[in-house]
Amino acid sequence: MTVEALDTHTSSLESIGELAQSLGEPENYFAGKDWSELILPNEVLCFLRSKQTEEDGWGAISTNSKRYDQHRRFVLLIALEGAGQVGVETSLWNLAPSEALVMFPHQAHYYAELADRFSWLFVTFDLPLAFWPEIQELRDSPRHLSEELLAKLDRFLKVWKEANGPQGALESSRILGEILLELASGERLQSLGQESDLVRKIRERVEANLKEDLSVKALADYLGVSGSYLREQFREGAGVSLGHFVRSVRLMQATRLLRDSSLSVREVAEQSGFGSFTAFSRAFGQVYGTSPSVYRKSVAGSPETVPGAPSSIES
Repeated sequence: MTVEALDTHTSSLESIGELAQSLGEPENYFAGKDWSELILPNEVLCFLRSKQTEEDGWGAISTNSKRYDQHRRFVLLIALEGAGQVGVETSLWNLAPSEALVMFPHQAHYYAELADRFSWLFVTFDLPLAFWPEIQELRDSPRHLSEELLAKLDRFLKVWKEANGPQGALESSRILGEILLELASGERLQSLGQESDLVRKIRERVEANLKEDLSVKALADYLGVSGSYLREQFREGAGVSLGHFVRSVRLMQATRLLRDSSLSVREVAEQSGFGSFTAFSRAFGQVYGTSPSVYRKSVAGSPETVPGAPSSIES
């Protein structure tokens, strides 16, 4: 070791020694400084969408796909340029530039209307189930991005883009976690799109009567209109077919019951309004890529373990 290196080595030891002398005695020998309360999203992915397509696919957004999308990951959607309407479950939201919307895993969603010129940022990620309550306020609740949050988002994107290893990925995850927490504590936007009277009546009827006959004929009779008129007006107002809407609401109810109740899978099928256990299992598998029983076991742990790729059901 050279004289210069030896001096540096000695200086470092002295500095460490001084710091060690100033530490004092721990108040608790079994509880130290902890980072476990940090929200650290995992498998973070960022991409931009700025064009529409008439076809299904990953490269663009379609407002004419006539379907709900449902994914197993969180989606943070940020409008950078151009406004649009996003339907999430049974709500329709207006999303304007500098506004953000978080979609939780398996929330059915669709794009109802988009400006001719738009630029929307998508940030998708996984998050351990234990941290879901920390950002629960973001469910079905668009938020405005302050200047501070926009600056933090800019920093997050730069770190994420330049990350070539675990350290960069960890830092970008930490910043994203801060963004989510700040969004969750922010003011809710009153940006819910106005439903037509007919769509509202159908939505309320469906949500309150899942075990009843919700066929087009039954709903048309309830409202006193023709079936063809009902189909046309609902698709125009809600962006998806009536049959698809009813099926999606029933599946959303089923996932809640599987997650939060002790009902058997057959009882869940019945309470959700499926005519048979076979029909329920088939519809569930098409969307979630797994059986109701496996899904229930999966959500009892971490959402990252839920099997199945992102999928949708065509109307």
